[in-house]
Amino acid sequence: MNRILCLLFLLFMLNACSNKKIINPQDYNAVLSDTKRTEKQVEKINAEISFWQNRLAKDTGSFVDMLQIASNHIKRFKTIGSVEDLHIADSLYAVCLQRVKNSDPEIYFSVSQNAITQHRFNDAWENLLLADSIGVNPYVLCLFRFDAAVELGLYQQASANIQKLTDKNNFDYLIRKAKLEDHKGDLDNAIKLMEQALKDAETKDKKQLILWAKSNLADMYGHAGRVKDSYKYYLDVLKTDSNYLYALKGIAWIAYSHDHDTKEAKRIINYILSQTNMPDLYLMLAEIEEWEGNKHEKEKNIDKFLSEVEKPGYGNMYNKYLINIYTEDRQEYDKALAIAEKEVSSRPTPETYSWLAWVYFKMGDTQKAYELVKKYVLGKDFEPGSQLHAAYILKAQGETSKAKKLMSDCLESSFELGPVTTEEIRKNL
Repeated sequence: MNRILCLLFLLFMLNACSNKKIINPQDYNAVLSDTKRTEKQVEKINAEISFWQNRLAKDTGSFVDMLQIASNHIKRFKTIGSVEDLHIADSLYAVCLQRVKNSDPEIYFSVSQNAITQHRFNDAWENLLLADSIGVNPYVLCLFRFDAAVELGLYQQASANIQKLTDKNNFDYLIRKAKLEDHKGDLDNAIKLMEQALKDAETKDKKQLILWAKSNLADMYGHAGRVKDSYKYYLDVLKTDSNYLYALKGIAWIAYSHDHDTKEAKRIINYILSQTNMPDLYLMLAEIEEWEGNKHEKEKNIDKFLSEVEKPGYGNMYNKYLINIYTEDRQEYDKALAIAEKEVSSRPTPETYSWLAWVYFKMGDTQKAYELVKKYVLGKDFEPGSQLHAAYILKAQGETSKAKKLMSDCLESSFELGPVTTEEIRKNL
């Protein structure tokens, strides 16, 4: 008990010392002032699509034109979040494969990457197998196999694939090794690897890779409690490319979770939503409203999220969030259980087992939840959300000391978990 009290006191003092706000709206107000940001980007993309469609009309047998059209539809999805664009790209890839009689492995690679975006991880893996059966660049195959394997929970296969790479100082290797280390719970080493990856990208002057690495480092710094570093890197990304709205999303979370400046957080989020379709931002708004005690507004934002992602086109892309909503907010346990079982069936990872265990726990089957956590989650999934759910399940089963240790550890991730969850942990301790 003394250890818990000391830890809480220490956290209180640390929070007291870090109450100084980190964000400064003057740093990014110029970004928010552009109300036609994505409109201008989409005009360029649409012009590209029209150009390649006109070429295709003159040469109906050209699959190269189709590939260019597909590529631009994916670019448009990344810009405005229109899920229909992903399906259009899939259709175009399918026609291209027919045209070349399934003989081009590069098209299979594109199909695989698009499947990962849609969380169709088994499809991604199957398309890589088809590509391999034709004969492919072994380097690229190793990279893409890693990407699919790690999502499917095939961690040994994922590791084996990147270990085949001879250059261990290359960006492609470093970012994937960082992902594996993060999965293992070694965030410090993951950060070091990502920092090395950033240096490699900077040495080679690859702008898009630099932006990607800095954005990921900003996320990781936040998870490690280095919120000032996180903010700095998000700003660096925006200074280089003001269209990189993901960085704005990160700043919005800092405004809310660290600074508790909910007004500013909502201002940033609403700007992003005015520019692109990013459904999970409605859930961030819902959490902010909950923190402010506005239950009605919270429910309205959850409704907005559901009305979007329950459309058939999204498939499995937001299952994690749907499980949480049906379990926590709507108590529609049958829906939550069906999705969780589907996830475990298609990709039995520690994370998906954590979701399933939580559904059983909230349904009242604590024993089933406990068995799943003990077998598949503890010591395998180090995400604070999964650790916290495990703690509540252990507590319900009478393993109080282990539960409190996990909860105490989760408090160290209070920035990542957010104020609502942090307050809940403190009440349970």
